[in-house]
Amino acid sequence: MSRICPQCGSTQIRTARLHAHDGVRHVLLHTPLRCRDCRHHFWTFNPVKPVLLLLAVGVLVGITAWLALEQSETVTTALSDNSLPHARAAAGDADAQLRLGLHYAEGDGVIQNDKEAAKWFEQAAQQGKTDAQYHYGLALLRGRGVVQDYRAAFSWIEKAAQSGHAKAQFDLGELYRYGTGTAVDKPRAYLWFNLAAAQGVEAATKARDSLVWQLQPEQLAAMQQEARRLSLSIAAPSAAATPPLPVAP
Repeated sequence: MSRICPQCGSTQIRTARLHAHDGVRHVLLHTPLRCRDCRHHFWTFNPVKPVLLLLAVGVLVGITAWLALEQSETVTTALSDNSLPHARAAAGDADAQLRLGLHYAEGDGVIQNDKEAAKWFEQAAQQGKTDAQYHYGLALLRGRGVVQDYRAAFSWIEKAAQSGHAKAQFDLGELYRYGTGTAVDKPRAYLWFNLAAAQGVEAATKARDSLVWQLQPEQLAAMQQEARRLSLSIAAPSAAATPPLPVAP
């Protein structure tokens, strides 16, 4: 790198500052210098700068390629995850059918489609999947993806409620209270609100308590006894399905 002033030949050279008006070529490939004697400003080629520039470009290209590869792998994995439930659901897997129905109902990873959601909920419900029975009942109740049918909605929600589904128990209470898909039956509405409230459904607690003053004492006593019986019968299959704890020798 030359350190001699091209104008006066002085060797009293110092590094100058970069300015906004300096060209890109100068900034990237040269070093600005100024003569201490004549104050002449000039540029000299800096061989280190092209090497650093190439290294920076290489690093940038490498990072870009790595990010593109990561994104491609993520998309591939997502596509695989989304295609797997379709294959399993079509093969009759009730869990996959329920999962696929939820994907379509919520527009999660697929275009939201109530008709597809109801189709998969129905198939899983037919296989006894409690969550699917509840969601298919709601679809029938609201007429989302299927023709609205209160009686069929009541039947499916009742199945889920009898299996211990807390939200289904609350909704079944609402159906009995307002006579949707069945005759109005305030005592049985109280019964199902009571069961849902026992599982922590806050709205069920309020609904149950609002019915207390509308029932006769003997009706309350009968429904409370029925609630205890149902609670025990629902809990019994779950307890039977749970393997016993190992006994220490």
